Amino acid sequence: MAKPTTAVDPNYEFSPEELATAFQRYRTELITMPMFAMNMAVQHMGVRTGIRYKEHVHEMKGNFQMGNYDKYKMGNGNVKTNQRTLETFFGNCIEPIDPNSIVHSLWGSDITKGDALKNVPFVKRVCAYIMAQLGENMFNEMWTAKHDPENTTETAKWFNGFLAIEDAEITKGTMSAEEGNLYTLPEAFTPENAEDLIKDFYWGVTGWKGADKKLRKQSLKLFMNDTVKHYYEESYQHNHGALPYNQQYQKAYLEGTTVEFVGLPNVPMDYLCLTPKNNILTLWNQRTKDETFLVEKSLNSHYDVDFIANMFYGEQYESINKEKLCVARLQTSGNDGSDNQGGGSNNENTEQP
Repeated sequence: MAKPTTAVDPNYEFSPEELATAFQRYRTELITMPMFAMNMAVQHMGVRTGIRYKEHVHEMKGNFQMGNYDKYKMGNGNVKTNQRTLETFFGNCIEPIDPNSIVHSLWGSDITKGDALKNVPFVKRVCAYIMAQLGENMFNEMWTAKHDPENTTETAKWFNGFLAIEDAEITKGTMSAEEGNLYTLPEAFTPENAEDLIKDFYWGVTGWKGADKKLRKQSLKLFMNDTVKHYYEESYQHNHGALPYNQQYQKAYLEGTTVEFVGLPNVPMDYLCLTPKNNILTLWNQRTKDETFLVEKSLNSHYDVDFIANMFYGEQYESINKEKLCVARLQTSGNDGSDNQGGGSNNENTEQP
């Protein structure tokens, strides 16, 4: 029987020119590959494209009251406009690679098994593999990255992750318990206390009013480390295992609400983020020519190529108002819950926010 034309041949050899040509031919598709590699998180977030460096958005707030008729009254709605900056950071990657060594990496790789790639030329699979590796590192740093313009080698120092964004707001005083958008967890999550801690964060407890009632009226995501989600499920089984309606172990929603749990390995431990999908944003360009992905013949080897990527990426909350966002952190030092400074590489290095 003849081998299918789409089969991965581990003995296949191809030239650097083939890879360079493929990157140009499939550029439009490959430019979105890092986003797809981050899909575990991005599917629960808002996506903005066309953001090149900075763009401003505005939020209006006011208090307008309808009362009994009085022709002489003049209210004061106290209308305020808050500006937030959506910022992407320009980064690049230049790496020499042996394209044929990737053939063996792709053999058995999950990337080659997806429906989206099963009917494409093999050289395109190699291109997709490279792009997906960039996306995987970006995914790992979505919460812990902290921009440092002096560091040009690490993804962790390229953009500001969500922790760094929150830290800046905490420093300015715009995120705090008084503002109603920052809760200090009294202790670390365990399989014994996770259900109580999460419910206290959402509904309130002595000294904390809980998530704002206007926030609770919306369709919400609750981001947490996947281990914390597991702890909640363990805690729930321990507390309610005998209930007749408790028919499954895994819990997709906070009990008694429509709040969807989003358990991710790249979210720090002892941390919660409650917000609508359209408020927690990943920011991309993907439109201008200065965002480039290409390979060229290596200057150092006839068998290698140089992989060159330039792209914009950033993250932001569209609003930090308590009606749109509420975050829980573990207090480990000071009194503001902002001990974590970001810049970690994965869950193993981000145990405390």
